[in-house]
Amino acid sequence: MSVWPLLLVSVPLCIYTRALERIELRADHALTCGQGIIHCEVKSGGPTCIQDDEHVYVSSLDAYIVQCQKQQTWSLCLKVLVNVTVTDADQPVTGDGSGDEEAEEMHGGAHQEDLDNMTSAFAVRVCYTYSSQSHSSMLRFTVRSSAFDDSTTLQVWMSFVVNIPKAELGNFVLVHSSYSNSNKRVILPSEEEACSKGLDAIFCKAPKLHKKTDNVTGAMILYVANADQERFQEFNACQKLDRKGPCVKVEWKNASHEFKISLSSVAPCLCFEIWGQFLRREYCPFLNETAVSGSSVSMSLAENKTRHKQPALVWSLSAPCRLEAQLWLCRKGSGLDSRCHAVNSRSHVHTRLNDSWKETDHRHWQLEGEFLLVDRHPSLCMQVKVAGMDGYLGPVCPFEGERDHWSVPLVLCALLVCLSVLAAYAVQGTLKSCVFRWLKVDDVKPVAGGVEVLLVCPPNADCAVAELVCRQCSSLCAVGFSVSLDLWSRSEISALGPVPWLHSCLDRVQQCGGKAVLVLTQAACEWAEEWGCRVAQRKPEEERKRWVNRGVQSLTCSEVFDASLSCILADYLLGRAGERFILSQLVPVPPIGLIV
Repeated sequence: MSVWPLLLVSVPLCIYTRALERIELRADHALTCGQGIIHCEVKSGGPTCIQDDEHVYVSSLDAYIVQCQKQQTWSLCLKVLVNVTVTDADQPVTGDGSGDEEAEEMHGGAHQEDLDNMTSAFAVRVCYTYSSQSHSSMLRFTVRSSAFDDSTTLQVWMSFVVNIPKAELGNFVLVHSSYSNSNKRVILPSEEEACSKGLDAIFCKAPKLHKKTDNVTGAMILYVANADQERFQEFNACQKLDRKGPCVKVEWKNASHEFKISLSSVAPCLCFEIWGQFLRREYCPFLNETAVSGSSVSMSLAENKTRHKQPALVWSLSAPCRLEAQLWLCRKGSGLDSRCHAVNSRSHVHTRLNDSWKETDHRHWQLEGEFLLVDRHPSLCMQVKVAGMDGYLGPVCPFEGERDHWSVPLVLCALLVCLSVLAAYAVQGTLKSCVFRWLKVDDVKPVAGGVEVLLVCPPNADCAVAELVCRQCSSLCAVGFSVSLDLWSRSEISALGPVPWLHSCLDRVQQCGGKAVLVLTQAACEWAEEWGCRVAQRKPEEERKRWVNRGVQSLTCSEVFDASLSCILADYLLGRAGERFILSQLVPVPPIGLIV
């Protein structure tokens, strides 16, 4: 019994687990006949698959991919192995049923010296069905009739090689026969897969890219080494950042031309793809030879909230290539110590190449993350260490600008404190003396007529302070001043509102060349300091809650006093402090002087 069935079983089912077998496609290699066959030949059978010889039955068949060479050109072929069972016939017949004359011609031409032995000719058709076309091969073979002496059937085998159409690469082919229950489905490799298995076909040969440096500009130049080959003269090219990134087409279509890359665009992940009358090839000329420049890496740190409404610092890295880097939070030193000291080990983040990097519209890669449960601080920063790069990037300090935001209220508070210290030397009756000194008290009566004076009473003033302020207003009126006092104008304030009333008074004072006097007590100075801090923290809701909890009188005085502080702050920021307001403080000490 033939060992052919065992051979068929031993054929690997997956053709890609081994290198492709090489066959030189000569006449004697195209068809191989097994023992018992005197003569055999193979011819094209056309697209039909109809078996003519009923004495032949294909008991089993197999097929696999091989490399075949014909006239110094390599290509992919299909090697088919057929195991045939032949049934004895009463008289010699040919494979296509044409009669005795053709059978005698075949066996006579093959074995003229064995005319004594009777021979029988048979034929079997093997078919190949591709995804878009069909073909068949007609196998004709001759055996001695004496082979049937001991049995009515005869087992023989044959193998042959057929070319695979290039258009069918990447699809499949079904090998079968009409008189058979056996068939073989073979998956055909694509051109890329075939070339990766060592196929030396023409379409596997691609141009080779080389690089050089422009000594004048420092730019990198790519050129085709084997540009003299006609197949490589015309091609298409595109470039991409990282092998997974999208490829953007570039203007480089002729192998005789060079392609320049600016030095700022050179990156280890910069790759190119070229294709034409050859397979698409990828080239990464700077891989493992250059590092990402620190100037091309940008990072940011901003405050945000997570989905669970928890405070978080969101960080972002952007670079032309995906990076391996370490990020951590640190506190920037003050004074001579400019280093950034790490906060704790939990704030360290290690990024890797396989993390969720995303390509941006600017053809850069971006990676984002967050630090949870971090309190904001002006000295809080982030620092980055990129693998393969010397030194650190950063620090990036998102809250450092808040120091500048605090400068205005701090200056205001300092100003109020200084005024409070200077006003501590004021004496009882400072309001009268202050006004008299400003108007040169010797000539006060001649010049006082028509001069407007606005007095703003401190908030939460007790009866003694209110009485003293009212007394001073009466004294000023007695010497010819036109005095406005918020304690005397409650109905107007209620009708107009504290802020409009204050500004109307300030307009009259400014038109008449007068002054607005802000009367201060120790409690009023503390109030002014609290107001400055509230303005710095920008919490108007808390300020308004304080007003609601006070009485009508206190609310009116507080709002006029606060509006006066706002005007003083505005004058200070505009560089005209002291033009409209003067400050005077009442203290329980012996009168020793007056500060205007």
